[in-house]
Amino acid sequence: MEIKPHLIVDIRNALYRAAYAYLMQGYQKPHNHPFIVLLKQFQTWMYTIKPSNIYIAWDAPRKTVWRRKILPTYKDRDNNDYVKNMHETLDSLTEICQDFFAHMNMRQMSVDKMEADDLIYACVDTLHPEPTVIVSTDSDMIQIPYKFNSCKVFDPCKQQCATIPGHNPVYFKAVVGDKSDKIDGYRGIGPKKGLKLITEHNKLYEYTTTQGRDLFIRNMLLIDLSLNPHLIHNKLYMNKVLSQPIDYNSSKLQELISKYKIAGLMSEYHNLIAPYSRLGK
Repeated sequence: MEIKPHLIVDIRNALYRAAYAYLMQGYQKPHNHPFIVLLKQFQTWMYTIKPSNIYIAWDAPRKTVWRRKILPTYKDRDNNDYVKNMHETLDSLTEICQDFFAHMNMRQMSVDKMEADDLIYACVDTLHPEPTVIVSTDSDMIQIPYKFNSCKVFDPCKQQCATIPGHNPVYFKAVVGDKSDKIDGYRGIGPKKGLKLITEHNKLYEYTTTQGRDLFIRNMLLIDLSLNPHLIHNKLYMNKVLSQPIDYNSSKLQELISKYKIAGLMSEYHNLIAPYSRLGK
């Protein structure tokens, strides 16, 4: 008998794609809505992955995350016009999702100062060896299946599971850096040199000794999810989340459709909402 995997969604990552598709790619039609765009993404994952349960991982507000005490500029994107233009849509979509998901047989995860990555790592660690599939385009996620062979990362853009690298992805980013998160690596070390450094351990030791080990240690703390100083608390929280019952409430969901005036969702209810009634069974 095939064991169905647990599906874990990096929801902010998914919301950006849904908001972008809605605002930038011509989906703003009278009976469309960014939440419908998002649910159509979910529909694909439901069909492809066939999960037993779904977990939604929310980020704490970026300015409050614990990593900014180590690096104040961590993920600082306030001047990014791409993000600014979607703020209103993202805020509205966040509220809608939190209300709907509470009645769609999903478990939502949120902890002060924690990013979704932290909660997803704790969730996989707690569920292991049960199979899990993470949905995200965030390259930091690949370290999780690198460590847990029960886990896969599904890339929603490529519509396939990501390949697990043969080298340690955390070591690689610790020396090369991560521009998207505003984490500097060693000067002059690109992907080719970085890969050579981390696959020849004596060279990594010698290089960090001469060039400064503090940068490597700092980057490891920022990148390696297993080094999160709050990991034990997150795992205790995850046990609480997993023990809570889930709820599918058709009446409440239809009330929310009216409340948020999502005109096209009632006609799509059978395809986009009803399948979640079978989760957890």
